[in-house]
Amino acid sequence: MRLLSSSRPDSLFATGVTSLLFTGILAGSGLENGEVQANGQFLSGGATLGQEETLFLEVDSPESGQLPPPPNAAPALARINGSMLSVSHLATAGSNSELGQFNSAAQTLIEYVDNIVVNAEGIAPGTELILTVAWNVSGQSTFNAPNRIRTRSRLLLDAAGIALDPDPDAPEPPRQAWSRDFSNYEETTDGEFGQIQFDFLVQAGVPSPGNIRMRSAAGVIVGGSGSTFTGNYNCQARGALTAEVVGATDLRTKSGRTLYRWTTNSHSGIDYGSRDDDPPQGPTLTIGPSEVGEEFSALSWASRENHFYLIEAAATNGLWALVTEVPGTGLPLSIDLLNEGRTTGYRIREIFGSQSSNHVVRAPVLQVLKSHSDGLNIRLAWNTHPQEIYQLNEILPDGTESPAFAVSGDGAATWFDFEPETQSRVFQVRAIKN
Repeated sequence: MRLLSSSRPDSLFATGVTSLLFTGILAGSGLENGEVQANGQFLSGGATLGQEETLFLEVDSPESGQLPPPPNAAPALARINGSMLSVSHLATAGSNSELGQFNSAAQTLIEYVDNIVVNAEGIAPGTELILTVAWNVSGQSTFNAPNRIRTRSRLLLDAAGIALDPDPDAPEPPRQAWSRDFSNYEETTDGEFGQIQFDFLVQAGVPSPGNIRMRSAAGVIVGGSGSTFTGNYNCQARGALTAEVVGATDLRTKSGRTLYRWTTNSHSGIDYGSRDDDPPQGPTLTIGPSEVGEEFSALSWASRENHFYLIEAAATNGLWALVTEVPGTGLPLSIDLLNEGRTTGYRIREIFGSQSSNHVVRAPVLQVLKSHSDGLNIRLAWNTHPQEIYQLNEILPDGTESPAFAVSGDGAATWFDFEPETQSRVFQVRAIKN
């Protein structure tokens, strides 16, 4: 067994002295929960006509009275039809030599803010959770023009989900976005559209000012600002985008634990969905006295491959705390755990995967015990974690460290026995992430 350097700055340690006598807001957009804001405009020959409205469910922009554009303007159109369940964008722009127009543009933008209240079985109100909401996105883009116009033009379709976090210093959940820049007008590729999923940070059982937000846009520019084209030409660009709510697809804790049996309701009245799957049942945990000593408990259960097991202990105050995790092998497992503090019981949770993610190394809880072997021996014991390795050092009178014992964690308790040679010896155990 190899010894490890104790100079690592990210290591944590515990020290024991032995003797013979003791052993965890929507940026101001003007939107309220359940509201849609749309902005559609066209720009032709330097003239801009547009409209911005905040409506509850229905929006159509610009108004029909604003169309068609003036006779001397290049053709351009921006229109949005939508509700909170589905929004559709249409943006077209064109130019031709007969009208003598050198640029044309259209753009649409829609945002909606909603409030989703999530109630999950066994989760206290106010607990921060990550809710996944899905949209179906479809659309198309077309462009017909000479190359000299094509290279000065742009077309963009975009759907983005924004995770809103009222605490700017809190860790952020993942954010996803679907975006496609069709500049120079490549053909739409297969699979470009489909279902997109965005993660949002919510608080269980607590309404909040807009904890979900969807933004989508379509835009067309034919010829950049100041473009001048000569000769005969005729061009048109068209971008269409539709985003439709599918609903909530997953709920999990910020640590990544999947939750079951949850429901949602929203300010807008949209049914984002619910889940009533039976949570995975953990194996039967057998707890008994350990042959190692009365300070230990023997735990055993049947394990499965590609699963790992979290062992939690209850204290006299009734609160449960994680003690360790153990990888499954497909065979029965048996471990000895050191009873830390005032442990009153153990329970087990089975989770799919090889190990937990983002494990944080903590200082081991080191206990000094009398050895139950013959003679006067001292035992240093602590519980281990399979993602950690440990080095036990004796601190000599001159302050230097003398390696005494090293071990890789497996989720069970480990110990080091020695026969004291003096009235007092000082040891230090250091944990390092494996």
